[in-house]
Amino acid sequence: MTNRNNRSWIVLFIMLILAGWFTILQFTVPYIGINSKLSNGKWLVTYIDTESWGAKAGIQVDDIISQVDNLPPNDESLTKFYGIASARSVEVIRNGHRIQFDFTDFRKQPVSFNQTVIPMASFILLFTFSSFIVYKKPADRSAFLLILFLMSVAIGYLAAGGSARLDLFSGFIMRLMLTFAPVFFLHFLHDYFSKLGIQVIHQGAIFASYVLVSVWNLFIFIQVYGVFSFLQAPGSASRVALAIFIAGMIIALLVQVRMYIRYRNTTQQALLKYMMLGNIGSFLPLILFVGLPFLLNSDNVINAGVASSFLLLLPLTYLYLVASNQLLDIEFIVSRLRYFCLIALLPTLLISIGIGLAFADRGVHTLQWLQVILVVYVSTVLTLYFKEVLDRKFRNKVIKGAHQFEKSLESFSHRVSSVMKVCDLEQCLMDELFSLLPIQSVGFIDRDLDGNAIALKRCRGEIPFEMLLPDLQSGLLQLSPGDSMKTKYGSCYLIGQGRGTQHFVWISDKENHMEYNHDEKVWLRTIITYAGFVHQNLQLIEGLVQDLDSKKGEKTPPWVLRLLFRLSENERRKLASDLHDSALQDQLLWYRKLEAITNDETMLPAATRVSLEDIREGLLDVIHQIRETCNELRPPFLKEMGAIEAIENLCTHAQLNANYTITFKHQDIRMEMDDEYVLTLYRITQELLRNGMKHSKATHVELFLHYEHQFIRYRYRDNGIGMELDRLQSSFQHMGLSGIRERVSGLEGETYYRTAPGEGLEVEIILPLPDEESCDYQTGKEESA
Repeated sequence: MTNRNNRSWIVLFIMLILAGWFTILQFTVPYIGINSKLSNGKWLVTYIDTESWGAKAGIQVDDIISQVDNLPPNDESLTKFYGIASARSVEVIRNGHRIQFDFTDFRKQPVSFNQTVIPMASFILLFTFSSFIVYKKPADRSAFLLILFLMSVAIGYLAAGGSARLDLFSGFIMRLMLTFAPVFFLHFLHDYFSKLGIQVIHQGAIFASYVLVSVWNLFIFIQVYGVFSFLQAPGSASRVALAIFIAGMIIALLVQVRMYIRYRNTTQQALLKYMMLGNIGSFLPLILFVGLPFLLNSDNVINAGVASSFLLLLPLTYLYLVASNQLLDIEFIVSRLRYFCLIALLPTLLISIGIGLAFADRGVHTLQWLQVILVVYVSTVLTLYFKEVLDRKFRNKVIKGAHQFEKSLESFSHRVSSVMKVCDLEQCLMDELFSLLPIQSVGFIDRDLDGNAIALKRCRGEIPFEMLLPDLQSGLLQLSPGDSMKTKYGSCYLIGQGRGTQHFVWISDKENHMEYNHDEKVWLRTIITYAGFVHQNLQLIEGLVQDLDSKKGEKTPPWVLRLLFRLSENERRKLASDLHDSALQDQLLWYRKLEAITNDETMLPAATRVSLEDIREGLLDVIHQIRETCNELRPPFLKEMGAIEAIENLCTHAQLNANYTITFKHQDIRMEMDDEYVLTLYRITQELLRNGMKHSKATHVELFLHYEHQFIRYRYRDNGIGMELDRLQSSFQHMGLSGIRERVSGLEGETYYRTAPGEGLEVEIILPLPDEESCDYQTGKEESA
C-alpha cells in the first residue's frame, strides 16, 4: 500500500522536473521558426512562424539565407529539418542587401502563445488537478492511470516547444508521451468501468498496445544514436508518433461512443456521455484540422494554436465529473466550488486585462484570448480551493492563538456535558469567557416578562448595572434567542427564556476598548449559542422537577409512569444479559466438569459418586432456574411473536407449575401493536398468573382479549377465595396489583377490580391505542386456547 501511495507522487515529481526542463529550454534556446527550400543553388525562406523570434526580428518570406551562425548554410541540416529551427545569428540577402539578425539576447525573445503560454498554463492546470486526485485517492489504480493519461498529454504538449528548437531529448519525450497517451487512456477506461460492470476493451488488447508502443519507442531511442537509418528521413519519427497518437485516440473515442450506445440506459449514462463529449471536443479538432493535414503534407485547416486550445476541455471535463461525484467517488465540496467560481470572476478579469496589456502589440487570435481567460479562471478557482485546504491544515500552526478557540469549544462541550444545574452552566460559561477574552466583568441578568422587572442575578467583576438599566429596559424587548444588543459598556446576549422569564448574559468590552476580531466574534457567537441550547434544556429539566415536587401526593402523570417502566425494562434486559453471559455460563462449565468426573467409574468410590450425583442434579436445577429467570426478565422473541402468541406461550408455561387450569379466549386481531403495548400485556399477564398461583387458591383462570372501537379490552377472572375490595386496595403493594394499575395508567388506560370473599378476582383493563396503530386492523372470530 505504501508503494502504491508513493508511485503517483513520484510520477508527478518526475513530470514536474520535465516541465521545468522544457520551460528553461523555451527561454534559453532561440526559436527561429523558418522553413526553407533549395532553389537554383540558393536557400529561400518559404515559411516563417508568425510567433517565432525570426518573424518578430523581421525575416521575411523569399529572403535568401546566406549564413547561419556565421557559417554558410548547411545543406544537410536545412534539408533534414526543413529549415532553421534554432540559431544564434542568421544573415539573409534581400533585394541585394545583406541583413544580419542577432538572436543572442534572450531578453528580446518573444513569448509564444502556442509554444509557451498555453502549454505551460495547460500543464499547471492538469498538474494541479492530478495532484488533487492523488491527494484524495493515493492508492487507487484507476486514479493512477488517469494521472498518467493527463500528464502524458500535458508533458507532450509542453515538450513540443523544445522539440521545435531541435532538442533531441524534448523530441524523444514528446514522441513518447504522444504514443503512450492513448494506451493510458484505454487502460484507464478498462480498469475504471470494469468495476462498474461495463465492458470496454479486452485486457489482451491493452497489453499488446503497451508492447507495440514500447518497442517502437525503443527504436526511436536508438535512432537518436543513428542506428536505424530508415528512420532518419526528415520528420519520419514525428510523423509516425503522430500517426500512432491519432490512431490510438480515434480508437479510444470510438470505444467511448460504443460504450455510450450500449449502456446509455443505465445509471452510468451521464458519466459516459460527458466523458465522451469532453474527449471528442478536446482531441477531434487537433486530429482533423492539424494532425491529419500534417500527415498528408498539406496546410493546416486552422491554426495549430487554435486547435490546441480545445485541449483545455480535457481538465474541465474531468474536473466537472469529479466535482459532481460521477468519477472516482472523490468527495468534493460542490457548494464551495460554486462559491469559488463566483469570487474568481473578478481576479480573472483583472489578470486577463494585465495579460492583454502585456501582449497588446501582438496579433492574438480571439480563440486564444478565450483560451487564456479560461486557463486563468480555472487556475484561480483551483488556487482558491487549495488555499482553503492549506489554511485549514496550517493556520492553527502558523498563527499563534488561533487553535485556542477550537480547544476552548471542545473543552466547554466536555464540561457542560456533565452539568445538571443552570448555576453550574453559568459558572462554566463565566470561566471560559474570562480565560479567553481580555474582559473585566461578566453578569447574568433576568427579566420578568409580566412586570418587565430586570434584576442582576450573579456577576464577576464590577458591573455598572444602574447605568445599564435604561439601555436594558428599552432594548431587551426586541431580542430573540441567540441575539445580542450593544450597550454603552459591553454587549448583552439572550441565552434562554421560559416560565415567564428571560435570561441574559452581559459581557463587558475588552480592556483595551478595541473591537473583537473575527475569530473572537465567531467563537463568542458559537459558545453563546451552545450555552443557550444547554440553558434551555436545563431550564426545562428544573421546571419539570419543580412540577413533580409540587404534585407530591397527586396522581403521577402517565408519561412519568411510562418513562419509569421503560427504564425498568432496560434494567431487566441488562440484568438478564449479565446473568446469561456470566453466571449461567459459569454454572454450565462447572456442571460439565462435574459430569465428567462422575462418569469416570474407575476414579471414585460408589458413595462419593452418589453424593456427586446429588450435587450434579442440584446444579442442574440451579441452571434451569437461572434460565427461567432470564426468560422472565427478558422474554425471548416477544416482538416477533406478538401479543396473542406471547400470552399463549406464557399460559402454557404457567400451567406446568400451577395447580389451576387456564382458558385463554381472544379475537384474531390482525394488526401490529406497538412493542410497548405487547410488553405491557405480557407483564400484566405474568403478574396476574403469579398472583393466582400464590394467593388466590384458584382452580381455574380465564383470560379474554378483545378489540373494541380503538380500545384493547383485557379481562382476567379466577375462581379463587377472593377478598374484601377495601383490603384489596391496601394490599396492592404486597400482591403486585399496584404495578398493574401503574403500567396501565402509563398508557393512559383504566384498570377495574371486582372481588368479594368466595367469589374470586376479576380484573378488567382498557387500553386506548394511538390513532396510527388503530387505523388499519382486522378482527376475526373468537378463538380459545
